Amino acid sequence: MKMKKKLLSLLLALCLVMALVPMTAFAEENEQSSKTSITTVDELLEFAKAVDNGEYDDKTDAVVSLDADLDLTGVAWTPIGSVFAADGTLLHYFSGKFYGNGHTISNLDFSENYGKTEYPSFGFFSEVYGAEISGLTIQGKLNVSNSGYVYFGTVAGVAADSKISDCASNVSFTDTDKYINGTVALCGYAINSTIEYCQNKGDFSITQDVTSFQMGGIVGLAQNSTVQYCANTGDLTSWTPCTGGIVGQLIQNSKVINCYSTGKIVPLGKGTTDFGGIAGTVGTGTEIRHCYFAGEVDLSQYTATTPYKRLGGIVGGVSSDTPVFENNYFIETENVTACSKYTEAGTAKSLEYMETEDFFNEITTAGGNYRFNSNGTPLLPAPKYAVSFVVTPAELANVVIKVNGQEVANPVDLETGTYTVEVSADNCEVFNLNITITADTATHTQTIAMTYLPADYTKVDGAIDKANALNKDNYKDFSAVEAAVKAVVRGKNIMEQSEVDKMAKAIEDAIAALEKKPASTKPGTSDKCPQTGDTSSLALWIVLLFTSGGAAIATTVVSRKKKYNR
Repeated sequence: MKMKKKLLSLLLALCLVMALVPMTAFAEENEQSSKTSITTVDELLEFAKAVDNGEYDDKTDAVVSLDADLDLTGVAWTPIGSVFAADGTLLHYFSGKFYGNGHTISNLDFSENYGKTEYPSFGFFSEVYGAEISGLTIQGKLNVSNSGYVYFGTVAGVAADSKISDCASNVSFTDTDKYINGTVALCGYAINSTIEYCQNKGDFSITQDVTSFQMGGIVGLAQNSTVQYCANTGDLTSWTPCTGGIVGQLIQNSKVINCYSTGKIVPLGKGTTDFGGIAGTVGTGTEIRHCYFAGEVDLSQYTATTPYKRLGGIVGGVSSDTPVFENNYFIETENVTACSKYTEAGTAKSLEYMETEDFFNEITTAGGNYRFNSNGTPLLPAPKYAVSFVVTPAELANVVIKVNGQEVANPVDLETGTYTVEVSADNCEVFNLNITITADTATHTQTIAMTYLPADYTKVDGAIDKANALNKDNYKDFSAVEAAVKAVVRGKNIMEQSEVDKMAKAIEDAIAALEKKPASTKPGTSDKCPQTGDTSSLALWIVLLFTSGGAAIATTVVSRKKKYNR
């Protein structure tokens, strides 16, 4: 009975184990499939469908990688995450990491669906929450005469609690309707988000007097957000309430840091809207630091009277008394100050001066971070990522890491690209490899397993040579030497040198302890007798016997014959 119970228990345990196997495999499959690779237009559309189905809601760890340039010619684009309820509430959205890896989505035509009531937020993405979008370039157009309220951003209409970095927009935007409202920018509305290392190259144009609109090269409306290391080179033609080379409207503790705009600004109308080289309107707790505007100011269609109260080289209008301005510059233009309310918001410079090394030194000495450009105004630094090297074993001493031949600290800030890395440490072989750094956080930690130098087996080999030179038959017991030789373990590293030295000593000690066998002799035998096995002495005795004793032998034989005759 007890045996049956034991067997039953074993069978139940086996069933449980077998039941766990597919679950484990499923978990591994899920882990492997958590990264989605997009290489075709169809795969992009499948991804958009998955977002609309809610598969990426709050999935902040999801990774989507664009691994090829895609041409969307002929595709009437609907934004990714474009399922809204009747009251305008977004039902599903993208949360996660979208790595563009420097690839381009080209010929993206927003015109067919822009302005439709079912798409209150419009762009490549509609709205993103808790997302990271990087390394993506959008190229396309929007040419319409549509009314309605739309948060339009070429990369994302709305970004909340998100980061958009290292993205570029080359989308032309034109809307000639007078009843439009909303935003136009690379990111339409940024709330609690960071937009960095981004660039807009597209021209934006709104030619009618509209009532509520924010236009910016990078962000239309920034709320409690930071826009840094961004540039606009597109032209802005506008009659909108808030237009800025970088941000249309800056509110609630938002910041613009280390950004520049060189695109032409063309203010329209009678001066009833706020238009600035960097920001259209700034509000409570906002900051603009280390920025410059070096674009042309075309006043040919501006009919406001001087002095211009809502047009500024840095800011068009200020809605509160608490903004912060530091180390900002704008191009000298007649009748245009940095800001009519805060003339100290920036310093006027000629374009010729802005293209000199003196200007570069001036803007960087004060805290700005730019690259010197011998052919124009300063350029943005490339985005960098903190790359950490995890070198094992952890107890290594004097670890030195070189990147492209230069010793670096750990972690080190690196731009995207491929690097040659050399790592050295005491008692280790030098480690060499090539690493590729992208915006993908998976590339920001590099694990390097060092290999110890091999141990020195010279003493072991010498002891074994001594043992091989001996004739074991000459010794009473040779087994200890054989055992010591057999106990040698190859492949030890330098940190195990003491063990290797013990192996050599064991062989040496065993050899030293050997006892030779004594010389073997038989009792009662003469020393003149040949030793057993001495065939040469036996032959000699036979010869002597026949030469000197032949007569005796003959006599004996004869005697026997005579005896038989009797």
